[in-house]
Amino acid sequence: MKKEKTIAILGIGGVGGFIGAKLLLHRGDVDFRLIFIARGNSYERIHSNGLHFSSNTFDGHLFPDSLQLSGAAKGPYDLVLVATKSPSLKAAIAENSALFSEKTLVIPLQNMVDASSQIKPLVNGAEVLDSCIYLISNVQEPGHVKHLGGPGKIVCGIPESDNHQWVFEALRSAQIPVIQTSNPEDYLWRKFLFISSLAALTAAYEVNFGQIRADPKLMQIWSNLMEELAELARSQEIELSEADIEDARSLMGQFPEDARSSFQLDVASGHFGEKRTLIDEVIEKSLYRGLNPETFELMEGLISQNIRKAAGL
Repeated sequence: MKKEKTIAILGIGGVGGFIGAKLLLHRGDVDFRLIFIARGNSYERIHSNGLHFSSNTFDGHLFPDSLQLSGAAKGPYDLVLVATKSPSLKAAIAENSALFSEKTLVIPLQNMVDASSQIKPLVNGAEVLDSCIYLISNVQEPGHVKHLGGPGKIVCGIPESDNHQWVFEALRSAQIPVIQTSNPEDYLWRKFLFISSLAALTAAYEVNFGQIRADPKLMQIWSNLMEELAELARSQEIELSEADIEDARSLMGQFPEDARSSFQLDVASGHFGEKRTLIDEVIEKSLYRGLNPETFELMEGLISQNIRKAAGL
């Protein structure tokens, strides 16, 4: 008898909730158990009412096959999709080490270019793929996730073992597009080019995507931010071209006018969110390499002011 596969999603926020909902709505031919691992209010809401998922085609409550509390989760599992925010990545992995074994495949989906290298020492010999996702999906309140735009496409490396091909069948059956590539680093940087620059701009000026598109001054600032990121990538032997910048502009056009970055929502609530990963480290790494991240430095100042204002400081 064929053994049922197990999929765990660590972190049921915008990304984890989107993937979990898609897997529950479109199971396809792969036989698997889906486990949500959540904490705090998210855990309590999902335990009581299921995951409330909203999109332009669905609005309802979905229940995973199992819900476990982060820090007390059991395992190991065949696939772990890591969907925590970048600031809590290492801590979440460390407190849930039981999820991983040498037979586990790990797909981290943070807004980072080095998530896999950071967690590889922490996952009990599991294989970790460089990976990213193209998505804007926000938490409306704990336990309620709304997909706002983006295809939800995952780009990742190619596993060393053929035993993991079922993973990609399950994701594609769930209407989650997947691209496997031998050069995932290039895609990670292209994604970071888009996410970091737009996160900085939306959070600094408190604007949505439509307002950026309508304002030539904001579009120029966005271009300057992307140029500074491209220079940083090139200093690390990753070639981001003008074509990549143009692709980012085209991608933004695929999102709704009122779309906002999740980082922007954190800042508006008085929280630092992923500021360290998306803004501060860009500045630090650029300065270390003798580059001039003046536009990012301007954004950082405005964002810090906005956080203090929202926090009532």
